[in-house]
Amino acid sequence: MTFINLISLFLLYYLKKSSESDGLREDLKKYLNYGMFLSGLLAVLTNTELPPVYLYQFFSFLLVGGIIYFIVNTPVFDKHKNLAITPLPIIGISLLRFLVKLYDEDIYESIESYIDAGGVFAFIWAVTMWLNHRKQIKDKKLEQLIAKEKERQFHLAQEKKNELERLVSERTFEINQQKEELQEALDSLRSTQEQLIQQEKLASLGQLTAGIAHEIKNPLNFINNFSELSQDFLDEIEEELQKLPNSPEVENIQDLLSDVKSNLGKIRHHGSRADGIVKSMLMHSRGGTGTKDPTDLNALIREYSNLAFHGMRANPNPINVDVQLELDESLPKVDLNSEDFSRVILNLVKNAFDAMREKIAKEGSDYKAKVTVRTKDLGDRVLIEVEDNGPGVPDDIRDKLLMPFFTTKKGTEGTGLGLSITHDIIKSHEGNLEISSKVGDYTKFSIELPKVKS
Repeated sequence: MTFINLISLFLLYYLKKSSESDGLREDLKKYLNYGMFLSGLLAVLTNTELPPVYLYQFFSFLLVGGIIYFIVNTPVFDKHKNLAITPLPIIGISLLRFLVKLYDEDIYESIESYIDAGGVFAFIWAVTMWLNHRKQIKDKKLEQLIAKEKERQFHLAQEKKNELERLVSERTFEINQQKEELQEALDSLRSTQEQLIQQEKLASLGQLTAGIAHEIKNPLNFINNFSELSQDFLDEIEEELQKLPNSPEVENIQDLLSDVKSNLGKIRHHGSRADGIVKSMLMHSRGGTGTKDPTDLNALIREYSNLAFHGMRANPNPINVDVQLELDESLPKVDLNSEDFSRVILNLVKNAFDAMREKIAKEGSDYKAKVTVRTKDLGDRVLIEVEDNGPGVPDDIRDKLLMPFFTTKKGTEGTGLGLSITHDIIKSHEGNLEISSKVGDYTKFSIELPKVKS
């Protein structure tokens, strides 16, 4: 029976040692220690042969059975379940030997050789199962080591991945910054290129219009001068005809002279109109090439909006207009060519007056004309707004307003170059011009200009 107790002691000791690395709970360690103590005590008692010996032997079988049951039903020891099967044949042969010997010594002596042979086979089974269990434990440990190594490699790979992602993120940020800087440089180059192209166009247009002016100016002068001179001759002829006696022939001649005089008046009128167009073309060719200096924009607006108002009042067809200036007094100075930009204010305010004149003609005294000129500080830029409560601009022609020679004025009142010149001057100042309007309600021209460059 000592062998059974040694099996119990070995099982408990092996479980304790093999499970220490897995962090065995303190209560389980306590149970294992109690079992080892009890196994040792029973081993001593069975060797002393103190009565009742068979009772100690019976408790030894109960203890080893309890240990096997404990191993099989404790989840912590799942990997040692094969260990619980290993001693079962030996325990079975020992239990058979104990029971037969306890029942009848003669029967035991007759089958002792068979029991011994069974014990040998049980021992071989136990050794084989033990070796197999050790192999399984080693395989599991190897699998655990491989799994830990894989996990370690995974963590290393994850750390490298995170490091690479961080480096890629930093590099992407740097590339984006460089891209933004390059984009800004490209935009600046494009803006400079557009300005150079615009200046070249204006220079070419100036040369072209100067040539056209020289070629057209002389014939126009001859037409205008000789039409005026011819009218004088017709007046003299009429005076001479009045000295002749009345007759049908004289009356016919006077009628013909009257028609000729009317035609000469039309020639004079349209010749003056053509002369005005040529002068406007010359003005168009000069815009936007002067030196820019820091300028008080509010003062410039006050001066030239007032000049436009008094110029309108001095015309043959003046109107009553309420001109309101809503100027931001904290406005800093702006880089301007004052001579050129003054034409922008004059053109926009004059156009507003002309538009409202048409609305007054339609609506009469019920309509109160008003022009509002505003300035506002936008941070890095300055806003100028010229708004009138005139007839507005239809959507289908709004995009055409800035085209040269396009005009909404009736008859021969406009050249179609005022807004084109205005747009070119604003572009030469690196500004933007936007037009918003509602038919029958208002028209607003919004200009944004950069501040003085520090």
